[in-house]
Amino acid sequence: MSPGSNSTAAAAPGQHVSSNGSRSPHQATTNGESAFHAEESSSLPSSAAVTPEAATSQTADANLERTTSQILADDEHRALERHLTLFDLVSIGVGGTIGSGIFVLCGLIASEHAGPATCLSWAIAGVAAFLSGFCYAELSGRIPSAGSSYAYAHESMGEFVAFITAACLTLEFLVSGSAVARSWGDKVVEWLNVELNAGPWASRILDPGYNINPLAFVVSTCCTVLILCGVRESKIVTDFFTWTKVLLVLFMAIGGFVLLVPSNLSPFIPPEFGVAGVMRGATTSFFGYLGFDGICCVAGEAKSPNLNLPRSVMITLVLVTVLYIAAAVALTGMQHYTEISPESGFPEAFKARGVMWAAQLTAAGEICTLPVVVLISVILQPRLQYALARDELLPPMFCEVDAGGNIKKGTIVAGSLMTLIATFVPFEDLDDFVSAGILVAFTV
Repeated sequence: MSPGSNSTAAAAPGQHVSSNGSRSPHQATTNGESAFHAEESSSLPSSAAVTPEAATSQTADANLERTTSQILADDEHRALERHLTLFDLVSIGVGGTIGSGIFVLCGLIASEHAGPATCLSWAIAGVAAFLSGFCYAELSGRIPSAGSSYAYAHESMGEFVAFITAACLTLEFLVSGSAVARSWGDKVVEWLNVELNAGPWASRILDPGYNINPLAFVVSTCCTVLILCGVRESKIVTDFFTWTKVLLVLFMAIGGFVLLVPSNLSPFIPPEFGVAGVMRGATTSFFGYLGFDGICCVAGEAKSPNLNLPRSVMITLVLVTVLYIAAAVALTGMQHYTEISPESGFPEAFKARGVMWAAQLTAAGEICTLPVVVLISVILQPRLQYALARDELLPPMFCEVDAGGNIKKGTIVAGSLMTLIATFVPFEDLDDFVSAGILVAFTV
């Protein structure tokens, strides 16, 4: 059922919109004087004057209430089952958000923009993320339907703006997942050569040139096959790797605090960077918060969506912000900001302090947990396609659900596209597309 079709049009002058959406014309006097009728069922006193602004606000609120109730009432006839608990939703949010932000951006911002004030950059970006998160939390509870920003734009601004929003979300989900898969493939080759001294065979086989990345093909294909195996299986894997990644970040932060040298945190804002550097760091670090909106894309499968969706969005943002700030303080306290590696901050910092096993564990942990971002991207994109097909903006095959609750055809299409892009398109060419798409989607 189209969300837009559930909305009741605003009443024309001289008409009353009843609670079930039907209209009853008011009778006008023959001498041209309008008569104001206050029905007994009206919630306003008959003597109250209703301003146009108040009437518009009341109509919008009533439409949203009808949208929410109609979406929930339609659950009995819908194909997607509501099976995601609050824990599952938080796992999707945290798993899709924590990625290169914690493993790469911390070192990059500390060495090139903010120094020890990197934690302040993360906090400033966190404020911006929370402002956006409040909007997502409010709308997800009112419109608990698959599609994230697409569904909200469809309800409020119509099909054209909603379709543009969906295109931008595709850049965020599908193309971003391809970029992460591509980045993961490059990191594995580097890890094999640097940490394990694998020899020239690793480069010949895993980095053949011609912009081909075999490992990106492998990880994208494996994630697609896993989702096709079933909803329950992919949910279990997502939960496991998400919280393994959280434990890894906690290990990095705690290890950094144990090895912290207070003198490394002085000066807190290096004079060569200044406040402008802290703000540039905040701009860069906002990339690390992207992904929490994926919760809203699976809203159509959330249990108790009016409660669990807003809660999961806010829990995700709080948890991610705390982890980012703690990790930033730990990294800049463990190693002086002039010596921090912009590419591999934590492993190199542990090496510099002589804790080789921690450096190897951190590098291996990043390799093992980063693919969950790709997995979540393959989960989200078919849900977006499902919402478009449900509103007849894509062919019906994209909203077909099998007996196990899986959007099989949509997953095959999304997974195949992601695999092709990840295998043959360099990361540098994908990054700008992702940034542009996210900017428009968040603005809507």
